Amino acid sequence: MMKFIALALIASTVLAVQKDTKTVLAEIDADNFGNSILSTVQMYLQAKGNAEEILVLLNQLLAGLVDDQNKHDNVIRVDRAACTRIVTDLENSIAYHTAQISANAQMREDNEKALAEAENDVRQTIQDIESNERTFAQEEANRNKAHETWVRKNGEHDDAIAAVDEATKLVQHLSLGATFAELKPKFEAVQKRLIENESHGALFQPIVTALTELASKVDQKAIQRILQLLSQLRQQLVEARSVLEDTENRQAQRWVEFSTHLSNEHNRLVERKNQLEQSIQTFKTNIETATHFFEVHTLEQESAQETLDAENEWCASQENTYSTQSTERQRQQEIVERILEHLTDKLTATSQYLGGRF
Repeated sequence: MMKFIALALIASTVLAVQKDTKTVLAEIDADNFGNSILSTVQMYLQAKGNAEEILVLLNQLLAGLVDDQNKHDNVIRVDRAACTRIVTDLENSIAYHTAQISANAQMREDNEKALAEAENDVRQTIQDIESNERTFAQEEANRNKAHETWVRKNGEHDDAIAAVDEATKLVQHLSLGATFAELKPKFEAVQKRLIENESHGALFQPIVTALTELASKVDQKAIQRILQLLSQLRQQLVEARSVLEDTENRQAQRWVEFSTHLSNEHNRLVERKNQLEQSIQTFKTNIETATHFFEVHTLEQESAQETLDAENEWCASQENTYSTQSTERQRQQEIVERILEHLTDKLTATSQYLGGRF
């Protein structure tokens, strides 16, 4: 009884092994690659009658798959290193060009602002220069006019003093005994000179009257009174001329100081105008330079970004290809290994399956 049970178990186990082998080989056969390998195995077994050569062939195929995977592992390591290096370089390049774009944009903005301020300043400076020149011209004209007035009045005072001195000499001659008749032409000339003096006509009127009285009566008291009047008048004229001269000197000195100030201010404004115009040109050059490099770095950034996108796409493609091919090779290796296992350990069951394929 026990012997029968043992034989039944062995038979059941054989049937299970045969069923497992058939199932596994059927799964392999359903795969294109597996189908091709099984067809090759079937052909060799039918032609040779043994599995030795096909085992060698399958081991070579397995070794080839492993070798291919090793080669592709090396290739992907090189590609990954290249991708990392190139992507890093491109990212650094993009970062550099981005920073340059920002720097040149800021440089252009700063110089445009400075240019606007400088242009406003130079316009104001030009107005200040024109105002300075108008002031100088007006003040110079006023000074010249005041000087001309002083020259005229000083001359009138000189004439008046000379006339008074002439009158004094004539009256002194009378006091010393000269007759009026002897001096009459000179008296008349002095009277005319005094009367025609427009600036001091009112001041000379008492003297003219007194001299007229001497024509009818020469009196020592009258002569002394006239000499006293002439002396007082001369003193007044000298003092008035001195006041005018002091005023002229003060005004002349003031003009020297003020004109020097205006000239210095004019020189300062002209120098500022020149500096501003130079700055304006510098700002314009800086704006042109910043705009140029802004555009250059923008193009470089866009180019680097396009290259980076293409590189990332290529690297991703390489990774996908490597992953797909590695998965396929791993699957093929497993198929070959399972076929080798069945040919080595389950040759009979395998041969039975292959014999019933077609």
